[in-house]
Amino acid sequence: MNYTYKLEEEDYHTHLLFTISKSSSAIKTRARIRLLMSISLLLFAFISYGNNSGGQTIYFFTLAVLAFLLMPFYTRWSYKKTYLKHVRNYYKDRMSESTTLNFENDSILITDSQGESIINYSELDEINELADYYFLKVKSGQSIIVPKRKIENQTELLNTLKQASTSHSITWNDEQNWIWK
Repeated sequence: MNYTYKLEEEDYHTHLLFTISKSSSAIKTRARIRLLMSISLLLFAFISYGNNSGGQTIYFFTLAVLAFLLMPFYTRWSYKKTYLKHVRNYYKDRMSESTTLNFENDSILITDSQGESIINYSELDEINELADYYFLKVKSGQSIIVPKRKIENQTELLNTLKQASTSHSITWNDEQNWIWK
């Protein structure tokens, strides 16, 4: 079965955000930023308290609480902006190029302007189903991005992927409720 579609900026961006949201090191980094900022401001509040400066103590304590509460929103915005720049810089030549997936018995044939690739089902590590995408993660760390909205027969594609998942023991992750946060 053949499926042809074009990937846009939004598709690459969503893939990067999904991948980073599942990365334990990125999750730890975001938590570390939040804690270090809050602890630093609490340290300033403690120093101000030691200097009998009540106004500065309240100011730094308030900033510490606000930093702790608002830092997840800031890092979410910052990561989103950074990865959008990354997509615009590194994927600009691949935007709007036609990609064709051909699902065969034991492999997937991928054809685009870069050439052709054959990926055996045994090389697929997992299939992540989001509300608008399928991300087929290869054991080498790369992924095949399949936007659902650009596929004409979505039910047929879902059946093909489910069959490949069960017959080749590929992990299926239902992430349809995933949102970037």
